Amino acid sequence: MDEEFRTIMQGIGENKHVLNICNVPGLKDTLEMILEQLERCQKALNDFLEEKRSKFPRFYFIGDEDLLEILGQSSTGNVIQNILKKLFAGIHNVDFSQNSDSVITMKSSIGEKVPLDT
Repeated sequence: MDEEFRTIMQGIGENKHVLNICNVPGLKDTLEMILEQLERCQKALNDFLEEKRSKFPRFYFIGDEDLLEILGQSSTGNVIQNILKKLFAGIHNVDFSQNSDSVITMKSSIGEKVPLDT
């Protein structure tokens, strides 16, 4: 799908006359097929995000882009730090364990700390 679209765009970039582009055989069918595939991908992505939100309802409070970032880079502490404010009121940032696999302290914006034992 991506290669086909890039090929079409290269052709358009090389020949910018609209009438020439309109005469490309099968272009309309190809673009309709690409659109259909994109719509299927979008539906599958929405279903995936809905599944994740149903397992952790706080994810309903953040947008699709933030949720994808969390899911894609959940092992990166900086990503989690940036989105925590949207997920939990009162949490400004957190401290991670040495191997970064768990949160050991929650901190508020005014400096309050809550250590987590488990």
